[in-house]
Amino acid sequence: MESSQRIFVVGLNHLNASVSSREKAVVSSQNLPEILAELKALVPLEEVVVLSTCSRVDVFAVCDDARRGGDLVREWFMKRAGAEIAPSLYQREGHDALLHLFRVAAGLDSWIIGETEILAQTKKAYQAALSLGFTRRVLNRAFQSAIAAGKDVRSATGIQNGIHSIGGATALMAKRIFGEKEGGGILVFGAGQTAEAVVRHLAAKKFDRIVVANRTVENARLIAEKLGGEAVSLDVGLDLLAHVEVAVFSASVSEHLLTTGLMARILAKRRKPLFLVDLGVPRNVDPACAKMDSVYLYDLDDLKRMISDSMEGKLAEKDRAEEQAAAAAADCILELNKAPRLAPAGVA
Repeated sequence: MESSQRIFVVGLNHLNASVSSREKAVVSSQNLPEILAELKALVPLEEVVVLSTCSRVDVFAVCDDARRGGDLVREWFMKRAGAEIAPSLYQREGHDALLHLFRVAAGLDSWIIGETEILAQTKKAYQAALSLGFTRRVLNRAFQSAIAAGKDVRSATGIQNGIHSIGGATALMAKRIFGEKEGGGILVFGAGQTAEAVVRHLAAKKFDRIVVANRTVENARLIAEKLGGEAVSLDVGLDLLAHVEVAVFSASVSEHLLTTGLMARILAKRRKPLFLVDLGVPRNVDPACAKMDSVYLYDLDDLKRMISDSMEGKLAEKDRAEEQAAAAAADCILELNKAPRLAPAGVA
């Protein structure tokens, strides 16, 4: 069997699964080694990479029977997140699985066309699996080629024009909340890539005060100081909710940071509305907070709807990018199906 026919992917994403479905399937960096080992033992799989972001959870793998392997990974998803996610799952093999990977890396499967963050997330997912010994020749070649193609597609087309990151979209939402006036206070929870992108975009919008709250204050300081913001702990950040206009949540947590009980205590100290944007998967804010007076809560699905108009201008460029990604995927298939040889580790 040709190497390319042994690749498959099973996953769910923003196109067919709600935030509530995606957060049940999400894989954190802390339990990634355990999850990779668990997945590899299923068939057993020869190679496996898990790409888990706020918009998707994809399992890319290699085995002699891609259909059988995909079926078992599909069962794994339903065991992990519940049988109700079954209609949201997609399963692709061979050329279709490879093309999916190339489209993801190029930002063509993102709700923000040309999204920049997904390329870094794809590279990080691959390097994590590589460093733990879960990739070999096939996924090494596939991911290296897809990451390189993702860079090329963005540089050769205009899909990065306009909004091209969740950070930029969040800053736009915050600005719309404020209207045209400048100033105000913004509080960002988290110190990962998405949080840093949010802070970077907000810093350019001339808010009076930007505070970054994180469990590890030093990580928050690395982001805040270079952009003129302040760094605080999560507890201090939660206290500051009584004084800011907008709070953006993007922390890696296993349970809600902001509960209805805590929200009630915060509201008792406020005399104006509080706007919350929850980018977390799992969600950082209890959705029930949206029902409380003077609280306006937006999640990733709300953000997606808000910026859909800005995507229309990218459609012509998207067609060019789709053609380039498909050609790169076809080249990768030809390379994979040559006489086997060991692909070099790492990413250019």
